[in-house]
Amino acid sequence: MPDSIAHFKILETLGSGGLGEVYRARDTKLGRTVALKVMPPSVTNNPAKFDALGDVAQRLTRLSHPNIAMLFEGGQVDNYYYLVFEFVQGEPLASLINGRPLQVRRALEFSINLADALADAHGAGLIHGDIRPDTIVITPKDRAKFMNFGLAAFTAGGAGRLSTAAPYVSPEELAGKPADARSDIYSLGAVMFEMFTGRQRARGLVLSGLNPGVPAELEQIIARMLAATVEHRAQSAAAIAAELRSVAAMVDTRTEAAEAAGTAEPVRHRPKGGKGKAVFIVLVVLAGLVAAWFLTRPV
Repeated sequence: MPDSIAHFKILETLGSGGLGEVYRARDTKLGRTVALKVMPPSVTNNPAKFDALGDVAQRLTRLSHPNIAMLFEGGQVDNYYYLVFEFVQGEPLASLINGRPLQVRRALEFSINLADALADAHGAGLIHGDIRPDTIVITPKDRAKFMNFGLAAFTAGGAGRLSTAAPYVSPEELAGKPADARSDIYSLGAVMFEMFTGRQRARGLVLSGLNPGVPAELEQIIARMLAATVEHRAQSAAAIAAELRSVAAMVDTRTEAAEAAGTAEPVRHRPKGGKGKAVFIVLVVLAGLVAAWFLTRPV
């Protein structure tokens, strides 16, 4: 690779995939760090695929949401065709979970972030198409952010999505039907299940059975997101986001009540032995001495 492409100075290689080599680069015009993806011949030499990618990219540049890695622009210099994305620092959600459930309130906040992002994108006629813990990054400010939004048809993960039959793939996709916004909702439900349990969703696993700390109201929301048929599934990411906010408010209220109760707990649950028993004996002795004084005092 050259030291720079157009006005982007190459800083380091980040990896490669279906969209080609990915570099951390410096936008010398705007003074910001970006993720520069240089298209491979498998895309640029395929007119149908290249045109389809161009159409999606054009729509993605108009999509701006704090929980979606933004596509800034695309271009060509010499034989290099490239896409310029927001450079997102952080940790993949898959690494953060790593077989352990996240704290309920934190996982709820991530779920709200992602549902909000889906609502915005779905409203613009775009679907993600490959939602899983590996395509979500948790930023240093503890915000969840979708990566490669709308590019599933061109990424390695998206290409192998159906062959893996992973728990994030909706039943209609496995049946060979095209994905739509409700397929994204199913995939997000599967990711949420994993955030709250530390386990990939599978037949026979019950969310509350794996994590009793999950509110029943939240379990019901996830169950609707994971309905096998699209007709019975939750239909709107915006509605899900609103429901999740209600659950979050309820969890906050319950937490505050529990903390208040915890402050009073030592008083209500005084120990029956040890120091408590000694104090009781002292009080009995004092009461006896007082009674004896009353009985023996001169009249």
